[in-house]
Amino acid sequence: MVETRAQHRRRVASLTWNKVESNQDVFQDVLSRLPVRSIRSFKTVNRYWHASVSNKHFATIHLAQSRKKPSYIACPRVDKAMKLYLLKPGKFNYRHHATVDPPGRSADHRMHMIASFNGLVCCINQLYDEHEVDYQIWICNPSTEETLLLPQGRPSVWTEPSIGVAYGPDISEYKIFRIFCVGKRNAGKGDYLYECEVYSSSTGAWRSIGPVLHLPMYVCFSPHRSDHVFAGGKIYWLVSLEDPAGIMLSVDMEENFEVMELPYYSTDLRDEDRITVATYLINLGGSPSLVVLHADYFDVWEWKEASWVFVIADEFDFMDFAEIVLFMTSSEKEILFVTDSHLWTYHLDTRKWKKRGRPPTRFTNPAIFPFTQSLLPCNGGVRLDGR
Repeated sequence: MVETRAQHRRRVASLTWNKVESNQDVFQDVLSRLPVRSIRSFKTVNRYWHASVSNKHFATIHLAQSRKKPSYIACPRVDKAMKLYLLKPGKFNYRHHATVDPPGRSADHRMHMIASFNGLVCCINQLYDEHEVDYQIWICNPSTEETLLLPQGRPSVWTEPSIGVAYGPDISEYKIFRIFCVGKRNAGKGDYLYECEVYSSSTGAWRSIGPVLHLPMYVCFSPHRSDHVFAGGKIYWLVSLEDPAGIMLSVDMEENFEVMELPYYSTDLRDEDRITVATYLINLGGSPSLVVLHADYFDVWEWKEASWVFVIADEFDFMDFAEIVLFMTSSEKEILFVTDSHLWTYHLDTRKWKKRGRPPTRFTNPAIFPFTQSLLPCNGGVRLDGR
């Protein structure tokens, strides 16, 4: 029987694919380039396919491939069910990615996204009674739709806690730092005592690490105290913008705290030309950086070798004062300004502004972070096999 061209092509393709499938390293490399949701569907093909994509080695190489195609993950509007969108750099078209509304969350309050790392996001959901203000803390993978509610920490009295997320070079390791109020030093006086506890993905439990001197502040229009950046292996929070004695708090993965002063502005300057209430922390290429907004321009400072280095001052391209900056994030050399109705990007090298598209709904307490899709479980992957 004569083989047709179509039959020949199918036979050659089948033989070629069988060779690929039989070489696990090549097979995993091919699959690692595909989207998470496609890979999840492959788990039902057979046991070999399931085992090939369900181990730490594959999660690591897939994450490495995903990082070559970075995006932003956005929650334009805070609501009880958190709708998340992917934004591709350059186009900034909103594509709905997931709706996070896990069972067991406090349904009386709204969820806030406070960090993104290794394809996971950290969200907080307020809990409240007459004397305590606290949060449920959730780790979510929007791509796999998995959620994990962390155990409740110690009670925070008088004021809500502040939360920060740190993660190591090993994709299975992350830590959640929680600074909270344990009471007052002297009854009737405003001298509060603060402590910190840390949750580790390797143990799945909280552990007290003792007193801290400061509680991070509310940043500009943020509805919570958990605005922070993770850069160079440390978490950074703003504590005070008092001029000239503003300070910042940091902690590393080894749980060492440090207090740092903010950049110095001459007292001869006008108030609006010094540190302002509209000051944001961002991560610029791996370094913690400050963006200080003034009336019609902004300054950028970068923390390098234990001191602040002035980077740039430039004017705003959007001069419509009805547009107020509600949130700020960054990716490499690009700063993303989120106003109530638009996204604006500013590139530090070219000093050029670009107006991006409108969100599907008007921004209300927005949150946007750099994001890469991953298969990482919410527990950090500590139960994944090596290969």
